[in-house]
Amino acid sequence: VVTVPRHKKYPPAGKKAVLQSSTLWLDQVDAKELNEGEEVTLMDWGNAWVRSISKEPETGVVSALSLELHPGGDPKKTRMKLTWLAQSEELVELLLVDFDYLINKRKVEEDDDFMQLVNPTTKFEVPASGDGNMRVLQKGEVIQLERKGYYIVDQPLTKPGKPMVLFCIPDGRTKTMTK
Repeated sequence: VVTVPRHKKYPPAGKKAVLQSSTLWLDQVDAKELNEGEEVTLMDWGNAWVRSISKEPETGVVSALSLELHPGGDPKKTRMKLTWLAQSEELVELLLVDFDYLINKRKVEEDDDFMQLVNPTTKFEVPASGDGNMRVLQKGEVIQLERKGYYIVDQPLTKPGKPMVLFCIPDGRTKTMTK
């Protein structure tokens, strides 16, 4: 366990304990981008060499990676900065919820068929895992998930087997919408 700042650019946020382990979880999107022999940065840990990559032949899903820590590496020289979680029983089960626009047109005209403008799916749920430090979050607290965005706690962790529910907070960027 190492102690790191909760927010790198805002010291008053305090510090948090981070578990380091020989087995890590990486986002599949990141894992697919890695190349054998490449040096990467494990955020809040240091650099590592990608020694081997195992993929499922049919799907291309990365099923395993082998990394070797490289303490003397320079994070400024790596292409990939990876967020990670140590495999642990302390991980928190999450449900990340995002919402889309109810209608798919910016300005509804009088002759528009309104039912053709209604988005059929406006709620998206993605299961995820979170750092054990998230256990203490309460309803209404806001948290930034690295490289995912800002979320507000809708349902805190209350009982085993029931995930913490986090709602995505819109960032002001517009989603695809017809004129």
